[in-house]
Order: sequence, then C-alpha cells, then structure tokens
Amino acid sequence: MPIGTHGISEGQAEQLHLAAISAARRLGVPENGVLARGFRRLETKQVCGIIAVQGATLEILPKLNDDDGALRATLVRMLAVAFDVAISEGQIAEMGAQENDLLEAFINLFVTRLTHQVRAGLTRAYVAEEDVLPKLRGSLDLRQQIVRRTMDPSRLHCRFDEYSENSPLNRLFKTCLSHTASFVRSEPLRRRIVGLKQRFADIPDSHDPLGERIVWNRMNERFRPAQTLARMLLEAEWQNTTSGHVAGLALLFPMNLLFERYVSRWLQKVLPAGSVSLQRRQHTLLQHGAYPLIPDIVIETSHGPLIVDTKWKDLGDKTGSPPSVSQADLYQLASYGAVYHANRVILLYPGTGQSRPPTVWRYTATDRQVEIWRVDLRTATNRNEWGSIAQNLIKSELATQRTS
Repeated sequence: MPIGTHGISEGQAEQLHLAAISAARRLGVPENGVLARGFRRLETKQVCGIIAVQGATLEILPKLNDDDGALRATLVRMLAVAFDVAISEGQIAEMGAQENDLLEAFINLFVTRLTHQVRAGLTRAYVAEEDVLPKLRGSLDLRQQIVRRTMDPSRLHCRFDEYSENSPLNRLFKTCLSHTASFVRSEPLRRRIVGLKQRFADIPDSHDPLGERIVWNRMNERFRPAQTLARMLLEAEWQNTTSGHVAGLALLFPMNLLFERYVSRWLQKVLPAGSVSLQRRQHTLLQHGAYPLIPDIVIETSHGPLIVDTKWKDLGDKTGSPPSVSQADLYQLASYGAVYHANRVILLYPGTGQSRPPTVWRYTATDRQVEIWRVDLRTATNRNEWGSIAQNLIKSELATQRTS
C-alpha cells in the first residue's frame, strides 16, 4: 500500500503501523508480522482482518485466488465462525458486497441487534449500593455507623441491593457504543448510534468492559448475540499509550490460526459430540517429556484416531502436478501418526475452484498414509457441506489413485 500522493498520508501510515505493532504483540507474532514498513509503503503479512484508525480503515483479505470477488464474504464468514457470531448467508453476502468497509458492517450489525432488543426494554440487575438514610434499608453497616455516625445516630449507614439498569451488561453496551462511534464514517449509522446512546444516558461507561462479570439468565439471554459482537469489537481496541484513549481497532488473525479455528469449529458442529479434540497434548517427541506433539485436530473414528493438521497455504490449481507440500510438515505428520497410532494423517489446505480428489502418499516402511486435502472456502459454507466434508475425511478407504 503506497504512502504519499497516490496512497495514504504519512500520518495515517504511522497510525496504522502503530496499531499493527500493538496487534502483533497481542497475537504473539514479530512486530512486523502484521504490517511491515518499507520505503513509502506498507506491506501486509500473514494475517487477515481489519485495522482502523482515525480517518482510515485497512482490510486485509485472505491471500487466495479471487476470480469472482468472493474473498470479502469468505473473510466475514471465517470471522463470524471464529467469534461465534450468528450471521445468515444472506447477511454475509450483503456485508461482502457492500461499499462500506467491513468494520462499519460489523458495527452496523451490532447496532441493529442491540436496537432490536432495547425496544423491549433494558435489562435490570440487583446492584450493591451504600447510602446514609434516615431509616434502615437493607442491612446496617455497623462499622461505618460507629466510625462516622456516632454524633448523628438519626442517620443510618445502609447497605442494600438496588434493582437498577446500571448492570454489567448495560455498561458493556454503553462502552462499546462510545468507543466505536468515532470509527464510523457513515452519517446514517452515526445518527443511529447517537440515538441508541440516549437510551443508555444514565448508565456509566465501564472502566473494564471485557472484565464485567455477566450472569446470564432467562431475562437477559436475548441480548447474547449483541454481547458477542460487542466483545468482538472491544477486544479489537488499540489504545494510545500516551493518552490512554482508544486510538484504533485491530481485528486481526494470523491466517494459520483463523483457518484452523474455522475448520475445527465446523468439524465439532457436524461430528458426534466428544469425537473431535483440539490441540491435544497427549504425547511428546522424547520419552522424558521434551517437545510436545500437538496436532491441530484429532478425530476418534471406528478405525482409530485420525489426525488432521490445517495449513494456510495456496497449493495452486495446476491439475496433474503434485502439490508443493513442505518437507517439515510431512515429518511433523509422521511423528503425530506414530505416537497416536494413526494409520491415516491428513494435511488440509484451503482451495478454490473445482473440487478434486485428495493426493495420497505412503510413508516408507510403514502402512501409514498421508493425504493432501483441499477445502474450497467459497462453497463450504453450511452444515450440509461440512457434514459431507467430514464424512469424506473419516472414510477408512479412499477410492483415489494412490501415488507411492
């Protein structure tokens, strides 16, 4: 992305780069692992998502072929699954195609869901209060009464529970509305936020919104979809270290982790409960416990465990040519298969275009086979598609051409 006359301003580039560094520290990647600063340019790395600062929003889309312009919708779908945000395919298509940036699309979704529930009234909760009153309410704070009220026993230092709208959930919503409003450039959406904030006028902002302890019950359960989006937006905040104010939002994922989370969430949804385990820490490479072997996904099947490791890499679409699989990945899968006694191990990559059968190889001097699968992220979008993918993955015999 160029900096200067034909690109973003120097100030915007500096703010985006600082937000990217802050996000990189949270993600545990090198400081230049999100955005690298070059000569009059910014270069994206192996992440995707949204970075927003005052006056500029940067969308980083998955690095895959995009012949039909569907990558934006693919990113929305992956983020929705990763954050457990319930979005219909129609909404995903709309968010992927609209002219407004994705951050505003997610803020608009949050405002729409919150507005719909607020029309039925805000939730209330019992909040602990203290006050000095002419007659007893709740319980008497004897210590405070002795220390402060010995000269005026007609006033009582009381502790009581107030049934109030000043609840943890409402404080979280108020804070999210306040923090996201400055990143909205659409005037209609800005007006909706201002109007909605008026309903929360008597509720203070939270100093620690993500730390608010929310107890879910039948009275406030209807707000859970809006709360999921609020947490997603608040987790993306980047604060200016000098002023302490919110200076940007960075909703970013390393693509390897996002792809792994997306695939694993779907497999957990479509396969029997308890049959899919993630990041299992059951074995180590050495007998004395060194070098844990942690496969992404282990599926328990009637034929034994099946190891699936996801890899975010475009293998290309050249028909007839062998996939360019990393030697290190093959060694890694061989270790997983040996310690888990798995006859089959799978490397799962993103793919685009027409479906194709997996490539199957055999490890030397064993009966273990390693299979190279691709999943088309543009077509694998629903439970039926992922149910079919899961059943194909766990088949013990593959009607594919085997390559030695």
